[in-house]
Amino acid sequence: MLTALSVNVPEKAEGLRRLANRLRRDRVEVQVSRARGVSLRHITYTSYSGEVRLDRADRLIGAQRSQLLCSDKLVFPVRSGYRRFSSRSFSARLCANMALEALRGCPSAARLCCGIYDPRGVASDYLLRSLSYCVNPIVIEGDNDVYSLTRERALTELGATVTVTKNRAELEHCDFVLAPTGIDVPIQLKPEAVVLTAGEPSTPLNGEVYYQYSFRMPNGFDALKPKELSEEYFCSALYTLGAQYELGSIVPLSCRGRYGTQSVKSLAELLDNRAKKAYNR
Repeated sequence: MLTALSVNVPEKAEGLRRLANRLRRDRVEVQVSRARGVSLRHITYTSYSGEVRLDRADRLIGAQRSQLLCSDKLVFPVRSGYRRFSSRSFSARLCANMALEALRGCPSAARLCCGIYDPRGVASDYLLRSLSYCVNPIVIEGDNDVYSLTRERALTELGATVTVTKNRAELEHCDFVLAPTGIDVPIQLKPEAVVLTAGEPSTPLNGEVYYQYSFRMPNGFDALKPKELSEEYFCSALYTLGAQYELGSIVPLSCRGRYGTQSVKSLAELLDNRAKKAYNR
């Protein structure tokens, strides 16, 4: 069962009503909902004093305190044992699915220099599938041998070559970069590079970077989702904690970043233009 915590702080009243609110006890309500084989326990804490006393909800939350679904505006004391659920696994799938669809729709994909920044080694399946559209992609790996094994498979099974390295500077040659688990370190990119990643990068980057994804949440799950949670965050919990792995096949309708919004079609057209420009240099 998933557990979500919402905190409601009523607007400050005036006069006698304000005094009355100070005397009222905080209220804790629990609602259990089910849909598509998933159960959600939604705890709503209403604080009339403006403070949140976790001990009043601790018995209800129980062992779920370390992976609570809640707003990112809710901050827990460091040693309380309470932690907000966070995972990039589902976002990584959205990111890779959109990248693959964009390559599939790009007539000049073979002319693109494609890169994968994946030090955690989560997108090796994307690499194998992308070889149907791109040639000799550059992979920046971490301290594991996932991509070394995938490179051998690519050569043996598909006759395709892949460059695998730990040197991030190699991405400076790329027109299109997939970073499925986010970008938390400085990376040199050319200004016209297109980047799909999970979550807003923590460091400034050149290029057009897209990191938020819009999609249709399957029917039924929308009735479970607390209103303050985004669809991407809630589906991330369904995928990671609720074993709803079919969500990993979703192809986003669009992606957003500081440069605006792209649909799969417009992203494919953008990549096609970049490929033609790179080819004509």
